[in-house]
Amino acid sequence: MIKPEKITDFTDKAAYNYFIKKSKKYKRYENLSSEERVKLVRKIKRLTISFSAFLGALGVLFLYLPQYLIPNLFPQYEYIIPFTEIKIELSINELIYGVFLVALEIWLLTMSDIRTVGKIAAVYGVPTPTGYRSGDEEIQELVSIGLGKNLQKINEIGINPYQNNSRFSVVVIFLLFRLKAILSKFVFKFIIKRTLGRLAVRAVMDMAAVPIYAFWNAYASSIIIRKAHMRMYAHMLMKDTGKWFLERYSENSDFKNLLYDTLTYIAVVKKNFYPSDYLFAKHLLEIFNIEPEKKHEVSDDYLQRVIAKNEIIENAISKLMIIGFLIDGRLGSLEKRIIKKLQDQEVIPYSMEQIKNWTEQYKNGEGFKELLEA
Repeated sequence: MIKPEKITDFTDKAAYNYFIKKSKKYKRYENLSSEERVKLVRKIKRLTISFSAFLGALGVLFLYLPQYLIPNLFPQYEYIIPFTEIKIELSINELIYGVFLVALEIWLLTMSDIRTVGKIAAVYGVPTPTGYRSGDEEIQELVSIGLGKNLQKINEIGINPYQNNSRFSVVVIFLLFRLKAILSKFVFKFIIKRTLGRLAVRAVMDMAAVPIYAFWNAYASSIIIRKAHMRMYAHMLMKDTGKWFLERYSENSDFKNLLYDTLTYIAVVKKNFYPSDYLFAKHLLEIFNIEPEKKHEVSDDYLQRVIAKNEIIENAISKLMIIGFLIDGRLGSLEKRIIKKLQDQEVIPYSMEQIKNWTEQYKNGEGFKELLEA
């Protein structure tokens, strides 16, 4: 019997125990088709996103309404910033109350996201976990997704999505992502003020945050749902997809030599590496007996090497690229621009209409059947 792994991180332990407790209540689905599973997950998604948006809106109302209704509880005092002569007005009560509300909202959202991940796992028939065990890698990953943690296992195969970005630009991208709700609120307030002028009283300005925070809460939960869903969905598909490539190119040295670079190129284009991306990349490296490197960077002449190969290899690599671009369940504007460039360079021989159609088929639970047969 495997002994439970000791957990040093309190939040991970609490999240995992909560995941186990809730997972025991969910019905396990074992004999559903992919299409039926996708429909169930969409229903779960609608409920979770509605709840997240509601919490975002409620948080703003609870923050500002007491300040209007009971202003005496939030007295403003003037403070001087140390070592300067700058004076600011600040309510300590308002600050403490705001921090409490934010902490409460984050806690409720996290619990909701963990429950949702557990429901998605049940839809895909994942057995109810009994404890935090070192061999239960899949459950550990699902809990990490529910907590919104970035995937660290990417280091196991040495792929860096930010290969071509400086450390400074990576930090800027990260900060902008974290600050986008605040920036959106600022821009929204600016537009209201310019539109309404003097009519834009404080109440209107403050309430402008309601749709902003509702939207970003819903958006954040939708990302976690997509990560969890595509992680489970891709896990079902990767064996058949990997088998398709292995049967046709296991003895082809050209394809094998391009495989690692192709997987890295996909990650660099997407500027991200989702759990579904990791699963698929790891599986392909394993079945083609390619030893993972500590750090693998795509070569500058990668596309020229693809173009220089014969048509069969070019066709195989283009299929692999398309699968890699959409395996996380979304073909974004960045991927579409890159695909257009690859079409112009005759690396991808398929039309955008075909690719969009394959994307919809994949999202609807039909997998990559038509894509691989093209």
